Amino acid sequence: MPPPSQPVIALRGSATAIADYLRYAIYSILFLRGVYAIEDFMVVNKFDLELLIATNEELETYVSSVLSQVEQWLMTQTINQVVLVIVSKETKKTLERWVFDVKALEPPPGAPPKPDSEVQAEVRSMLAGIRGTNSMLSDIQEPALCNILAYIKDDGQDAAADGWEDTHTHAIEMDSATEVKLKKASTSVHQIQATVVYRDD
Repeated sequence: MPPPSQPVIALRGSATAIADYLRYAIYSILFLRGVYAIEDFMVVNKFDLELLIATNEELETYVSSVLSQVEQWLMTQTINQVVLVIVSKETKKTLERWVFDVKALEPPPGAPPKPDSEVQAEVRSMLAGIRGTNSMLSDIQEPALCNILAYIKDDGQDAAADGWEDTHTHAIEMDSATEVKLKKASTSVHQIQATVVYRDD
């Protein structure tokens, strides 16, 4: 259950905002990295940016199912990390790991909520950072698949949620990889930090 210091309405709004950000970030990455084609998306205006949402029904169903559970874990503040992995379809080798670290915040009692305009400005900056990072990554030259992982705290409730199971971490050995940290964004309740780890061999 939410900590007493965090009103349920604030937690719910923050969880929804973070889940929305993750949705647009995931779709942007999957398009920019060539995992899915432009025909699988449509352009929408969000956060004063032109962003993508999936028109590919299978992809949309998968991402929506994942983020629905992630939002629940955000509400209970039991999630630490969401990871989008891009894997070679043929060799199953992990090509990239896009890591979104999630941290629960404890604002001082009586502190006003963070203005939506400030939250949206930070989200815009993070999404722009993802676009900018794409220009420094080598093109993926082979068919690829994606998978979304979630890491929850040891005391997380309902750790074995329907459709979730322990799986391969898809780690990349750091002696053959580069890590780039992107900007942070936060609501009054959650902070999210994006990082990409990619092969440079």
